[in-house]
Amino acid sequence: MTQWETEAVRALQAATGLVGGAFAVIRRGVLRTECFGLADRETGRPVTERSFFDIASNSKAFTAMLGAVAADRGLLDWDAPVRTYLPDFTMTDPYAGAHVTCRDFGCHRTGLARHEFMRAKVYSSIGDMAQRTRYMEMDRGFRESYRYNNQGFIVLGHVMEAIFQKPWKQAVLDEIAGPLGMEMRFRGRDCDFSGLDCALPYRTDCRGGSYRCNYADNHVAGPCGGIRTNLKGMVAWLRCLLRQGAPLCTEERFRQLTSANIPTDDGGGAELACGYALGWRTSAYRGRRLISHGGSIQGFNSHVAFFPEENSGFVILLNTSSTWGAAILRDVLLDELCGAPARDIAPQIEEWRQAMSGGSEVLSAAHAGAPLGEKEIPQFCGRFSHPAYDDFTVTCGQGNATLEYGNFRAAVTLQPDGTALACEEDAIPDWMRLRPAPGGLEVMTSDLAMWLPFRRVE
Repeated sequence: MTQWETEAVRALQAATGLVGGAFAVIRRGVLRTECFGLADRETGRPVTERSFFDIASNSKAFTAMLGAVAADRGLLDWDAPVRTYLPDFTMTDPYAGAHVTCRDFGCHRTGLARHEFMRAKVYSSIGDMAQRTRYMEMDRGFRESYRYNNQGFIVLGHVMEAIFQKPWKQAVLDEIAGPLGMEMRFRGRDCDFSGLDCALPYRTDCRGGSYRCNYADNHVAGPCGGIRTNLKGMVAWLRCLLRQGAPLCTEERFRQLTSANIPTDDGGGAELACGYALGWRTSAYRGRRLISHGGSIQGFNSHVAFFPEENSGFVILLNTSSTWGAAILRDVLLDELCGAPARDIAPQIEEWRQAMSGGSEVLSAAHAGAPLGEKEIPQFCGRFSHPAYDDFTVTCGQGNATLEYGNFRAAVTLQPDGTALACEEDAIPDWMRLRPAPGGLEVMTSDLAMWLPFRRVE
């Protein structure tokens, strides 16, 4: 590693508890790979180029690449309504349901709210999850503005299943992993890592340490974030990107994947003219056109970035989540590729610390809350359902209340404003806030700043 890279990795390990990782840099066609830290801290096993990582949202680019392959074969028109491929598809806004296209979902301009929390419980299928879009609330107008949304790529994944007439992950293996020679597995409870070198997942404790956590296992999130591979595989992917999609798709189809469809907020610092293409972010970085994307899921972070006109780019894979490590190391590598002076990453680490403090605030509020009283128990206890989210239960007994929703389970306490708060015991907790409503409860979750209606069913 270069001196800048070594210093950045050491600072991230000390400040955030980063356990291990790997990255590859291609500079004007010349490859350099680096591995550091541990794949398994408990046994001391190091990270290698064959260690498997979750790449999280960098999976979106693979789903988009399936679209490029299909378009080359005349099977997909990015601007045709989704109903062309899924005839019974719709949304809560009938106009949007009739007119929304694959391009709209691919560039996050549908108006659909985030709706991430539901995947704590809904484990049915990609097709079922895609069809649940009809019950998911929108929080802005159709094509009004950019709103990052994983659900859109689940819909795209189901479109690819309809086009290729096979499961999404089999299409990825046949059309991408196989031709590029990538070793690949997928998120899910049936994922078989037998005999493979795997980087185990860890999560920062926000105090300079980290702890082992479970793998994310919801397979329905595959098209938006479910691919697992290693550095060797991601190098093959990066070379494909630097060859403008060859051998997977034509240059024209690849140009569509990497051309901005909607502006996004500027990235700050040296990044300007930010937009979103199809599974890729676009920007200008120090006068160079940059294509990039990050990924984050429980236990893992990743980043892919490349300067298409310079045959240069990199891949970052880390096995510790919520550290900002991939984003900070990304900036170091970008500046190196641009020949810019070394940056001081201390301000970014301090900004990360400040951002993580929000988790302790909501957890403190949950701890300070009061038990549900005789008035509140009939309001908050019971089983409540939403057509997209299925149901959750709040049970009361011996002065305590507990909310259960899939793999989310937390104590419920009454807050000063009359709402009830269920917050998991974690440095960066997920939470649900409840308030009484006619016929049931309204619910806000840690990923969605809007109230969702749940009707009482018991």
